[in-house]
Amino acid sequence: MGEKLPWAVALTKCFFCGGDGNTIIPRTLTKRVVTSVEEMHGKVVDMNPCNKCKELMKQGVILITFDPAKSKEGWHKEQMPNPYRTGGFFVVKDEAVRRIFNDEGGATAFALKYRWIFIEHAAAAGVGLFEHPTEAVKQEAP
Repeated sequence: MGEKLPWAVALTKCFFCGGDGNTIIPRTLTKRVVTSVEEMHGKVVDMNPCNKCKELMKQGVILITFDPAKSKEGWHKEQMPNPYRTGGFFVVKDEAVRRIFNDEGGATAFALKYRWIFIEHAAAAGVGLFEHPTEAVKQEAP
């Protein structure tokens, strides 16, 4: 019998919701490529939204809550930002984004262009997202 060929498949996680992302299947079956694919399994590897988040982004802007005190310093300067998430995940209409962030550039422009943004947990609570989840289409984190 010949040598067993290497094989790997990875199911990644969505950057936005943490749910299942993409299935990665290598095109070549070298040991290096297979090892790389195996390391991707169960991890966030890019900022492409899963199908569920793509649909939510069509409905509105995803707001993801975070705690700045528990976040690593400089998290916002990383290629794939990763603050300490607190579990709040809301989808709000564009008009709500304009009211919440109340600026014409900066955060509002980013959120409307990219269809998502991190928001401090306290700010989300302050604008009532946790008290009125039906108005914001609260989504449960997986």
